[in-house]
Amino acid sequence: MRTQLAALLATALLAGGVTAAPAGAQTVRLKDVARVQGVTSNQLVGYGVVTGLNQTGDSTQVAFTSQTVQNILQTFGLTVNSQAVRTRDVAAVIVTASLPAFAHSGDNVDVTVSAVGDATSLQGGTLVLTELRAANNLVYATAQGPISVGGFSASNDLNGPNSITKNHVTAGRVPLGGVIARDMNTSLTHDSNGFSYVLTSPDYRTAARVASVLNGHFGAGTARANDAETIRVTLPVRYAGDPVDFLADAGDLSLNADQVAKVVVNERTGTVVMGGDITLAPCAIAHGNLSITIASSNEVTPAAPFSSTQPPVQSNTRITATESGKKLVYISGAATLAQVVRALNTIGASPRDLIAIVQALRESGSLQADVEII
Repeated sequence: MRTQLAALLATALLAGGVTAAPAGAQTVRLKDVARVQGVTSNQLVGYGVVTGLNQTGDSTQVAFTSQTVQNILQTFGLTVNSQAVRTRDVAAVIVTASLPAFAHSGDNVDVTVSAVGDATSLQGGTLVLTELRAANNLVYATAQGPISVGGFSASNDLNGPNSITKNHVTAGRVPLGGVIARDMNTSLTHDSNGFSYVLTSPDYRTAARVASVLNGHFGAGTARANDAETIRVTLPVRYAGDPVDFLADAGDLSLNADQVAKVVVNERTGTVVMGGDITLAPCAIAHGNLSITIASSNEVTPAAPFSSTQPPVQSNTRITATESGKKLVYISGAATLAQVVRALNTIGASPRDLIAIVQALRESGSLQADVEII
């Protein structure tokens, strides 16, 4: 969730530079952390052909392209056999689109076209009228139009040594090429008594805060948190039968969204994203020629003269990182994962080292956070 990130560790580039931002509570709008259950887009898919290609379409070895061309010609009263069909200017494609939640017949949407045969490029092609179906096998839209390819392919010898290709030319888009044929019905229009909010990042505390904010603004009994993800809303009397006005008023309400301690690592790209307030228990780390020690100590703060109160006890944490016996970093204060990252960044540790250390800290129990590897 974009608005819930308290701190961000950026991707380490060439030199393995890693930084972490300090944590802090953030106030977010309700509509930024929750959506209405049942109000979502739907995926559509269809099979079609692209024509008008300059000898970059499917070869005769792709049998289904030839069969598709024959079927299309038969609809126009032409009967041909497979030997009479040449498909180098035609390509079989899969067409996909996303049907918006409140789409109505006549609306236009973008469609994506992807080759499924051995076509080398869709550049300059035109998508022939294609039906787009949903999971229930009903036709919800049709698509047709010229294809926009984000690249190019040029050569004087097809796939020869003198050819050049930029980006992917076997997939493209038809901007506003899909026409919606059916109206979308959502649960919001079916239930006049209320609806349910669904959190984009489930959390018990955030769900309770959403219900509390709604009850405080619209009156007791308006909302109830059913679980960590779902908040059931009963429309107040003044909004009876009018959930749109309620959603418009409720969407701008502010609340403090909580966040689960989590570290996300991508081993393929060396990316690590974490919350800056993730703390560590005392531990020692050895990774290759690196040694990191995290230790806590309690110190008694002297009380004021002639005071009868007990002197307060202050907990201090020290982090040291060494390489080949040489002291490199000293950090005092609360031991957070963000501070360890800064220590590793100071000594030039690579993202691969950081990922390995983070996983080891989680396994040892010192890192009290979920580690998600993507």
